[in-house]
Amino acid sequence: MRFGLHTGQHQVAFDELRALWADAAAWGFDTCYLFDHVVPLHSDVEGFLPEEAASPEGPCMEGFTALGALARAVPTINVGLMVAGVGYRSAAYLAHVASTLTRAAPGRLEIGVGAGWFEPDYRILGLPFARARERLDALERAVELLRSAADPPRLWIAGTGERRTIPMAARLADSWNAMYLTPVEFGRKVSILEEACAAAGRDPGSIERSIALRAFCAASRKDAVRALEDWARSRGREADRPAERSLVGTPAECAEQLARYIAAGATHVAVMAHSPYDRAGLELLGTECFPLVRGGAGR
Repeated sequence: MRFGLHTGQHQVAFDELRALWADAAAWGFDTCYLFDHVVPLHSDVEGFLPEEAASPEGPCMEGFTALGALARAVPTINVGLMVAGVGYRSAAYLAHVASTLTRAAPGRLEIGVGAGWFEPDYRILGLPFARARERLDALERAVELLRSAADPPRLWIAGTGERRTIPMAARLADSWNAMYLTPVEFGRKVSILEEACAAAGRDPGSIERSIALRAFCAASRKDAVRALEDWARSRGREADRPAERSLVGTPAECAEQLARYIAAGATHVAVMAHSPYDRAGLELLGTECFPLVRGGAGR
C-alpha cells in the first residue's frame, strides 16, 4: 500500500512547497505530486468555485518546471505530476519533457496523463477546447509515446470513463487513478478495470489502483468534522457529499475508512491538500494513520 500527497502549486511560495515535501517524506508519504494547470484553482473537480472557472486569479507555478526543481530539492521521495493535460501539449513534446525529468529524478518519477478538463487552461493559452473525443484521442497518442520511451517514468492514467479511459489504463498504464468516490463507487470502477484487464490479456494485479481523497484528520473527531464543515462552507457546499468521499476523523478513524477503500481494491491513496495546508493533519496521517494501515490494524 502506497500513500501520496498531492499539494498543487497555486497560491503558495516555492519555499513553502519545498518545506512541505521534505516534511511529507519524513512523515511517511511515499510520493508527492503537483497538478498541471496554468491557472490557479483548487484542483478539485467538485470543489472549485464557479467564479474561478470564469476568471481564475493568483499565482500558479508551471507544473513540470516546479516538479524538476522539487525533485532535486527533495531527493528522498518519489515525485510526480497528477496529471499532465494532453489537450494543450503535443504528445511528442510531453514525452520529451518526461524523458528529461527521468534524468533529474532517476527511478523516482511518476507521470500521470489525462484529457485536460479545465477549460480556462486552454483559454489563457489561446487554444481551442476540443471535444472530449478529440482530447481522448490525444491522450492515447501521448500514452503510447510515453510507453515507448527508452527509460519511461511510472505512467498513470487518471479518469473513470468506462468506454475509453479505463480500458486504456488497463492496456497501457502502470497506475490508474480515480478521484472523490465512495468505497462502493470506487469498487465498481475497480471491477470494470479488472474486466478491461482480462479483455486485454493483462493480470489485474499488475496495475496500481489509486483513489484521490481529501483528508480532515485531527486529534479529535470533533475538530476533524469542524475542519470539513469549514471547508464545505468556504466552497458554498453542504458537507454531506464530501464527507462520504473524504477521510474524516482521528488517525484511527481515518485508518478504518482507508480499510474500506483497500477492501474495494485500492493499492494507492493520494491525499489532496491545497494551500493553506493543514500541516498538523497531514503529519497525523503520515505518522499515526498510515502505520496502522500498513501494519494491518486498519484492515
